[in-house]
Amino acid sequence: MKKLIILCSLLALLLGLVPLGAAQGSVETLCLVTDIGRVNDGTFNQFAHEGALDAADEYDLEYKFIETQAETDYDANIQTCIDEGFEIIITVGFLIADSTYAAAEANPDVYFLGVDQFVMGGPTNYVGIQFREDQSGFLAGVLAAQVADSMGADTIAGIYGIDIPPVKKFRNGFEQGARYINADLNLLGVYIDSFIAPDRGASAAMQFIGEGASVIFGAGGPTGTGGILAAAQEGVYVIGVDQDEWVTSFGAGETDGSEYIISSAIKRVDQGVYDMVAAIAEGMMADFPGGGIYLMDVALNGVGLAEKHDAEIDDAFFEVAADVAQMMIAGSVTTGVDPVSGDLMAMDMMDDQAAEMMGIETVCLVTDLGRVNDGTFNQSAHEGAVAAADEYDLEYDFIETQAETDYEANIQTCVDEGYEAIITVGFLIADATYAAAEANPDVYFLGVDQFVADGPSNYVGIQFREDQSGFMTGVLAAYVAEWQGSDTIAGVYGIDIPPVKRFRNGYEQGARYVNPDLTILGVYIDSFIAPDRGGSAALQFIGEGATVLFGGGGPTGTGAILAGAQEGVYVIGVDKDEWLTSFGAGETDGSEFIISSAMKRVDVGVHDMVAMLAEGDTTGFPGGDVFLMDAAMNGVGLAPPHESDIPESVWEKVNALNAVLIAGEIETGVNLITGDLLE
Repeated sequence: MKKLIILCSLLALLLGLVPLGAAQGSVETLCLVTDIGRVNDGTFNQFAHEGALDAADEYDLEYKFIETQAETDYDANIQTCIDEGFEIIITVGFLIADSTYAAAEANPDVYFLGVDQFVMGGPTNYVGIQFREDQSGFLAGVLAAQVADSMGADTIAGIYGIDIPPVKKFRNGFEQGARYINADLNLLGVYIDSFIAPDRGASAAMQFIGEGASVIFGAGGPTGTGGILAAAQEGVYVIGVDQDEWVTSFGAGETDGSEYIISSAIKRVDQGVYDMVAAIAEGMMADFPGGGIYLMDVALNGVGLAEKHDAEIDDAFFEVAADVAQMMIAGSVTTGVDPVSGDLMAMDMMDDQAAEMMGIETVCLVTDLGRVNDGTFNQSAHEGAVAAADEYDLEYDFIETQAETDYEANIQTCVDEGYEAIITVGFLIADATYAAAEANPDVYFLGVDQFVADGPSNYVGIQFREDQSGFMTGVLAAYVAEWQGSDTIAGVYGIDIPPVKRFRNGYEQGARYVNPDLTILGVYIDSFIAPDRGGSAALQFIGEGATVLFGGGGPTGTGAILAGAQEGVYVIGVDKDEWLTSFGAGETDGSEFIISSAMKRVDVGVHDMVAMLAEGDTTGFPGGDVFLMDAAMNGVGLAPPHESDIPESVWEKVNALNAVLIAGEIETGVNLITGDLLE
């Protein structure tokens, strides 16, 4: 910029457009007030000081700095510069912004430059020097994704401070850049509500490493630095922020783990300060955006990546990042991040109809209590979401709920991060989902196992014909009992809410369809988490002659079928394939006695709804209502028999009857809403 300013000034002189004094500028003095800290502390204070020194040397300016000891000193330190007659005053950091704004209003003849301060419609003598953190973060993401790919890894992570715009720009830019390289990467990340919590940053890093993160980005002051220091000392690659943290946080290679910091997403504060002082000193006030911001981007050398120093990674990764930076300058690559708010760019720049036809591009899942590999509906929903994301090239992330009190916050995280479709799992999270759907009408909500009637038009409950799945199970149980020469079967159920009632009544109706004379025992237990009570009920029913047991009530039902199978009685699971989950894929005693499970194909339901949204054809989206998965849609059915010794002839009869049910030629006789028997 300096050369451009000089050339423009000389041209103006030659053309006689400005007098010599104006071209050279009339300022002679420059003062800097640090944020809390010193001018050699490796922070923005130091870089602002270095930029001011360069400009003072170039333009022969008198230069002074004041090092702030406490936030309460901001006003007084700025006033000292004013009282001593300095014509340009630089202040560092967003915390000093209010004091700078007030001083600029009170002193219109003094120029004020605020580093990392946002100014919009302010005094014309005040400029905020801002940075395209989204571009710097994007390049860090490009680098991280390549390093992860080279290691055969599929997960990277970020640890961030408070979610103010600069931090959001770093995070969203980082994630967008990583996806630019590998759209299938698993991206973990967390905002921490403090910039000075290195211990919390370190804890987050340890958690992400445990979840498979191979590269960790820290963007949150000492909080982020605590994260990358901890990770590097565990032998995980890290990326710093703002300044070259190999020099600062890793002591120029003297700190343990310094060989694992591969770069930093830097903001060239020195360049921004120099440019603005040069514009004033040269009298080029057309380049001084008074009352607004001077936005430092890749093209102005305002943001970029630090060198790798000790890290043993391929130089080619940096070459790719440099190519991407050039494409940013040319405008052929954009970050997709709002350069002011830090939010992901919405599609409202497009025609509404085109946006609708384009379909969603992002989807987020919030589990019920548990994880996405726990064998429950959490896992099935996750698998359906992953299948849809792969098929339609969607950005996908998930949040694993640790406590019921986290439901609302987890959903809000998905909302805040700009996801267009949010899946929540289980009936316990239904109220939080309903409230979020009402509050966010532009986001689609899919509630697994949630009942919706006349709800918000952007909210669909994915429900299942448990009565059909139960009916199929009853058909199987009756034929197995017949094969054994038995006349008694049983079921152990959880609380008698509609889905459980649909399972029970469907089961009993299916069994009686095969043999109206069967004795069918059954009990509701007023808890879903009482496996011991389920086991006791199973043993009682076995004592009464039951030869097949159906368990339809979460851990309570599972307790029943485990106890039954270990007594050598044939059992049937529920919801998912319990041979895989409850019987450890054949590793648990009694696994040879589980003959099937009455499955609800959550994965299919989630896939189908996400696919509809991704294709942009929402004419079939049952907003405010339920998407009812039945046997004809492969929404419910029976799990395979695995290692059980049930004869093929039994399965042939079961499959023949189920085909008739799927064709709609048999009705279960169960109310689809309440689960009660129909009159």
